[in-house]
Amino acid sequence: MNVKEKTMTKEYLRWGIIGCGNVCERKSGPPLQNLPHCRLLAVTRRDPVAGRDFAQRFSCDYEPSIESLLQRADIDAVYIASPDALHHEHTLACAAAGKMVLVEKAMASNAQQCDAMIAACQERDLPLAVAYYRRCYPSILRAQQLLEEGAIGRPQRLWMNDQFPTSHRIDLAHFFFADGESVRVDAGALPPDSHADHGNILQVRHGNGAVSVMNVDWRENHDVERVIIDGSAGRLVIDDLKAGRMWLIDEKGKAQEHHQPPLPWTHQGLMDQVAACFLGRATNPCDGQEGRKSTVILDAIAQAVETDGWCLLDYRSG
Repeated sequence: MNVKEKTMTKEYLRWGIIGCGNVCERKSGPPLQNLPHCRLLAVTRRDPVAGRDFAQRFSCDYEPSIESLLQRADIDAVYIASPDALHHEHTLACAAAGKMVLVEKAMASNAQQCDAMIAACQERDLPLAVAYYRRCYPSILRAQQLLEEGAIGRPQRLWMNDQFPTSHRIDLAHFFFADGESVRVDAGALPPDSHADHGNILQVRHGNGAVSVMNVDWRENHDVERVIIDGSAGRLVIDDLKAGRMWLIDEKGKAQEHHQPPLPWTHQGLMDQVAACFLGRATNPCDGQEGRKSTVILDAIAQAVETDGWCLLDYRSG
């Protein structure tokens, strides 16, 4: 069940941040500071020197503890950018304080923690969003539109290189092809330009018959993030998710450009839509139930490694 988004009469959302580290510095902090319907009021961080430095440069307050940040009546929503292992604890604290929550990926350490986070926000009628921000890239949104229009016929296969985290790639598999039915992990030679010569390859078989394929592990060496979607009547190639370089290739090999403009910051599209959602003006780009799905598959990978064959997925809570 989706939580009813809070409808607010104010023109902008007042934010606090738990964990203002590198992600906030380079990706999510600038949008919260610059979007017209966002105001960054306060941050907290375990390192007080670094936290105060961030607060000074981003023109907001530094709070010495999570408790003091959550006690502030002038904060509507909290962006949780702490380590993954703390997402569960911090989300429960935010919900108890009546704050709307945007939590970084991966959502939690396991699906059971995700369930508790979703329940805590539902009990207080608070929206919960998960920061799978690639869903809001112009290139990804355009690709989804082309798929819905049948530009490549029936989708059959999704492949992504390992230049971005596994959880993000699993999330895009859900975004493009909906829920998976089963997964398998096979050891073998990895594609060229992978993080290693050999490793584990994950396959996700979806309900529509399509299969998503990706390396289990990943690296980030400043190469571009690539996505290829094959269909019964063509191929869609996103050569660089961030830069938005995209081609639609028909059955005869003719390529048509569908390039999209890049965002100024990676989290810009996500922050824009989440803030609008929390203000009651838009849908949630990735709510708790959607964000949990990637964690379900991350949990299943360990079982699949030990199994010679396909393992059924169970998205049910509990």
